[in-house]
Amino acid sequence: MVWARVALVSGLLVLLAAFAVGTEVDRSTVVAGQSHDCGAAIPASWLVSGTPGSAPAACGPVIRQSRVLVMGAMGVGGLVALVGWSAVRRRPEATGPGLGAVRAPATTSPE
Repeated sequence: MVWARVALVSGLLVLLAAFAVGTEVDRSTVVAGQSHDCGAAIPASWLVSGTPGSAPAACGPVIRQSRVLVMGAMGVGGLVALVGWSAVRRRPEATGPGLGAVRAPATTSPE
């Protein structure tokens, strides 16, 4: 069951790291010799209502590629964490002496 805990913790760390990269790392692109600041893959407008969030049209491909990578990493991290969580929650199989032993049939008194 150690692998399940490792999978759970690793998946959560990948999920959080990908979210941090998606919200904190600003992207930029150069089109026709002009540099454009594109912002983060996960803009603040997705997280906080009323926050303005618009990137120039030239940033479309850069932001799309960044979102695919970030969301893909978050998905993989979430799946690994889910596998670990489900394995941790599953009860261990009854094995070994005394744990999975067959009970003796109940005795009944003859009438």
